[in-house]
Amino acid sequence: MRRPADSVVVDPSSSSHRRWRTLCSLAALWLSGTLAQAAETTLDFDFAQAHDFLGFGTQVWLKGEKGDKGGDRGAKAGGNEQAGWQLLKELNARFVRVSLIPKITFDQLRPGMSVEQYLEILQRNDNPAQRQRLSLFNQRLRELNIQPVLIFWRMPEPWVDKRQQKAGSKQQAHFARPDRLGDYANLVTAQMAWLQRQGVQAAAVELTNEPQGAWDTKYEREDYAALVQKTRAAMDANGLQRWPIAGPGTGIPNFDHYIGGILNSPAAKSLGYVSAHVYLKPDVLADRGTPGMASFLGRGKFGPILITEFGVKQHNEDDPAADSDLDVTAPDYGLQAASTAAMLLAQGAGGLIYWQLQDFSWNRKQHGMLSESGERRPVAAAMKALFGSVPAGAKAVGAKAPRAELPAVALQAGGKSYLMLVNRSGQAQTVTAKLGGGAQACGALVRVDAYNTSGADARNAVRNASVQSCTVKAELQPGTVATVVMQ
Repeated sequence: MRRPADSVVVDPSSSSHRRWRTLCSLAALWLSGTLAQAAETTLDFDFAQAHDFLGFGTQVWLKGEKGDKGGDRGAKAGGNEQAGWQLLKELNARFVRVSLIPKITFDQLRPGMSVEQYLEILQRNDNPAQRQRLSLFNQRLRELNIQPVLIFWRMPEPWVDKRQQKAGSKQQAHFARPDRLGDYANLVTAQMAWLQRQGVQAAAVELTNEPQGAWDTKYEREDYAALVQKTRAAMDANGLQRWPIAGPGTGIPNFDHYIGGILNSPAAKSLGYVSAHVYLKPDVLADRGTPGMASFLGRGKFGPILITEFGVKQHNEDDPAADSDLDVTAPDYGLQAASTAAMLLAQGAGGLIYWQLQDFSWNRKQHGMLSESGERRPVAAAMKALFGSVPAGAKAVGAKAPRAELPAVALQAGGKSYLMLVNRSGQAQTVTAKLGGGAQACGALVRVDAYNTSGADARNAVRNASVQSCTVKAELQPGTVATVVMQ
């Protein structure tokens, strides 16, 4: 299978590019014997309806972190760190979702312990290698202006009810015990306080992973709401007032159930970000009748939205209909991931964290932008074309009449405008996009960042791009991901 070209920057003003583009078009006509009719699409964007784009990021693994079965993930992940850092830089990433839990053993935990007592345990277990590993990680994040979104995966095993039943990909299910919620709140608060002492400043914190699923720890919705409230109180009492909690972090189909539990309790004021995980096909995401979609997305109905995981393949049974997963090495995988990202951003999501930066031998399912050996996959090029130029803090808005086959987002920041377009329709699309209601930062075309699934040179993926009076015109070939940059 031919690999698609990496995303490229097109200089629309060069005469050599114009001649080359004309020759390519003539060659295509000669080969096909006919000119395929491009569909005409008009898109309107109103920046008066825009929301904040918080930034793009990926899931990463800290070198030395232990896997679910005790295997040292860091030993297997440490050989290609530079490839990962370089890709994060090119993606203009602003977040990494990561577990930074300091090491302790379960036999040191006692019910009823305070945050200070847990901190004493963490200090006793500390060692120079752990501090150095964390210090180097922090340094790299600061160099790239990236903030961590911390994930605490699960309640400690001695505090859960374990049952011999299948949960996702695991053979044993774990259920949170309500009488241990206070203990867990104190433990994760102590871990956060220890991390803050090491110089970590978190953009957000997830208290558990996917509380709807027993593959980590399943919570009843009232218990999850109580955990949020208890942990927020403990964090505020221990100098962590500026660390927001992101939750509930469920799959979209489970969002209504868990947000209902939060809204029915005082915990609603304890959330800094409303979060969810998304592994649904674009057509399912586009359907407002899909459970959770209408309530979750929008302009911050429950608060600013942070997608703490999104990807392409079926994941923990979020989309049972996804019985024919795309292979991560396929060009169409990159197209579908970009479609999902653009659709979520257009519908009100603020931050987007892709699962994941790199795959390793212990992964059950392959999602990574990088292989274990550090080789870039098509999804890396697609995401670079979409996010590589757009700064965090931009104002983002979707089209007034969104189209599932042509996800589109307009953004403005720092005297520039950006138009994200994804053509998943299967035919060429002649797009006319009108940008209104915002700062006039769209006077001239600067460049087009593009990716195409065909394996051909991505320079030909976007043709005849122009800007006049904040109206963008361009022809997108099938399978194209593009960001038009203006100023």
